Amino acid sequence: MPRQAFIGSVAQAAGVSIQAVRYYERIGLLPPARRTRSGYRIYGPETPARLNFIRRAQALGFSLDEIREILRLRFEGCSPCQCVRELLQQKLVEVERQIRKLSRFRRDLRQTLEQSAKLPRLPHTVSVICPLIENAGPSGANARPRHDAKDHNALS
Repeated sequence: MPRQAFIGSVAQAAGVSIQAVRYYERIGLLPPARRTRSGYRIYGPETPARLNFIRRAQALGFSLDEIREILRLRFEGCSPCQCVRELLQQKLVEVERQIRKLSRFRRDLRQTLEQSAKLPRLPHTVSVICPLIENAGPSGANARPRHDAKDHNALS
């Protein structure tokens, strides 16, 4: 990339949109660009590297506020690596918690689906909308259906 470049070249070099470059500048992740006399933004050669850093940090789950803090530490002369390690550890703990939660949810969905296959076909009048959902308990699949086969026959 040339020594200085317009916003389109910078965005293309970093693989982001022009709107993203403007937004990152507006919220302080990028320093304000110099302007030409006609008002066009001109960025220095370091800008694509900073944009790449922002993209990679986002891919690791860092929020824009966290990225801003990492950049602040770096440009104040501190090494942000310990801060980054701590944030990564917190993110890993959270992801593992979410995986456990999603695994329970998947199990509940499978159980509900299996139970629904065993239910008799009920007339539309026995429920407000759909008994498969209405009869699911708070945890999903562990609830027993409210209507059994004899209820179905009584309603037919």
